[in-house]
Amino acid sequence: MYDIRPATQADLDAVTALVLRLQTDDAHHIGYLGETLGEVAEELAEFEPDWPSCTVVAVDDSDRACGALSVEVDAELGRAFLHGPFVDVPVNHPAGSRIWDQTADALYAAAAPLLGGVTDRELLGHTGHRRLAAFAERHGFAAARPCGIHTLTGDDLRNLLLREAGCPRTGPAREMRVLPTDPAVHEAVAVLHERCFPKTHLSGRTLVDGSRGHTVVVAMDGDRVLGYASGKADPAEFYLDFVAVEPDVRGNGVGAALVTELIWKLAERSGARPQAAAAILAGNRSSRRLFERLGFRLHVELVAYRAGKAA
Repeated sequence: MYDIRPATQADLDAVTALVLRLQTDDAHHIGYLGETLGEVAEELAEFEPDWPSCTVVAVDDSDRACGALSVEVDAELGRAFLHGPFVDVPVNHPAGSRIWDQTADALYAAAAPLLGGVTDRELLGHTGHRRLAAFAERHGFAAARPCGIHTLTGDDLRNLLLREAGCPRTGPAREMRVLPTDPAVHEAVAVLHERCFPKTHLSGRTLVDGSRGHTVVVAMDGDRVLGYASGKADPAEFYLDFVAVEPDVRGNGVGAALVTELIWKLAERSGARPQAAAAILAGNRSSRRLFERLGFRLHVELVAYRAGKAA
């Protein structure tokens, strides 16, 4: 059994190496963090006030970090996101499962003060991470629908970047725009976001105020917002986190135009990336068809677990 203590800045390199190694294995993969050094380093650097203040680690007799759990609390949502637990289990150890379970439970108990009394908590891991699923069940987390991460790479990405996005013209003149400063447009995008993605990790107000660094592209028909797409340029990819279109104009190519325009804008602002990625809930056939037509293919399937979910 490992000892559990608060993290220090000196633990960062060891934990980063641990996370990178475990992220390549479906049986240990956690969804909030990436799979490359650049992605993991950027994610850990974004914790506030800093990574050590949000993290507990499991250490062996030589004080080497062999496990970690970080907690990110979103005060606006009233929700805590658990990054982990990550636990290094010796290969082929006869008590590997017990070591993982006991260490994960101990990390979670030690992280309780970091939660600040927030009872709405979320985990995210690969559907093949059976130990995480058992951990979630032990601690009262319920599984949500799986979510597929679809990626676009190589020639398919290059072809999309060369495509003219435009917006199908089935009515008055329409245009694609990066989110303007017009308060009425901000309100319309925020309302559409809350309607299409209720209780997600990002509120409509936060999406449009720019505080999380998202690029938001809007499809306009005169003064009316038809839809929007939002995303970020991470170190290893363009990540598309939300695409929403008003019901009465769905099926007319607006969604595809938004995705195309967003990826082009991200590339224009941040330079090339080797891939683009988007998350699609299992069963959302229309979104899956949209992204598949653009060349996206399923890369990994994740599942979220929630405890103390707000009504």
